[in-house]
Amino acid sequence: MPDKIYFFVCTENISDKRFALNEQESHHLIKVLRKQVGTNVWLIDGVGTTYYGIVKTLKNNIVSGEILEAYPRYGENEISITLGIGILKKDKMNLVVEKATECGVAEIVPLLLDRCIKQNISRDRLEKIARSSVKQCGRSVIPIIRGTGSLIDILNINKESALIVCHETGAVLIEKVPNILKKQNKLLLLIGPEGDFTENELDLLKEHNAIFINLGKRRLRSETAVITAMSQLDLYYNCKTI
Repeated sequence: MPDKIYFFVCTENISDKRFALNEQESHHLIKVLRKQVGTNVWLIDGVGTTYYGIVKTLKNNIVSGEILEAYPRYGENEISITLGIGILKKDKMNLVVEKATECGVAEIVPLLLDRCIKQNISRDRLEKIARSSVKQCGRSVIPIIRGTGSLIDILNINKESALIVCHETGAVLIEKVPNILKKQNKLLLLIGPEGDFTENELDLLKEHNAIFINLGKRRLRSETAVITAMSQLDLYYNCKTI
């Protein structure tokens, strides 16, 4: 059993250093984990704060207690990363959302690119996966899952972000990215679908001054590229912990 077990708590259920869990989270604590009054818990509000508290009452199958400490931005990266990924098949897309969430992504945008085999996503499913992954890994913010978008749209919306593209033609190694970007605090990371970016898409990215990065000598699947790039960026930008 891990030392820390996380529960979601609604911000409206926190007041004057007191908290109350909803029915679902209370059921998990009482019936599944069989915890009692006096149990220490970690609480995630999903919008930026994690709390450490103690269970004080189990009344009408609802858990309530006292907040002992609050940790803003607990488990969050110092840089905000938006991931744009060409839409993948269901299982691969699920994996991308799960692992990118664990690596601290702030936002995920499924992109409808020219070589995407799949044309749509189940946004509700991906949001549930992101939420579950946040609870598992213990970070304080649930990443935003956007609806499908186009390449030009994501470029226009993220004009203030540094633009990084994972591609086998890249001349820059990913470990050089922090030094290149220096104090930039927003990053747009783009990864193509199974069939990769088309020449027209690559030309568009070049017009937007993209930095093309290389993840190594081997050709990686899109979902592997996400895990490789996000995990290394997560390490380089020093994920905040307590």
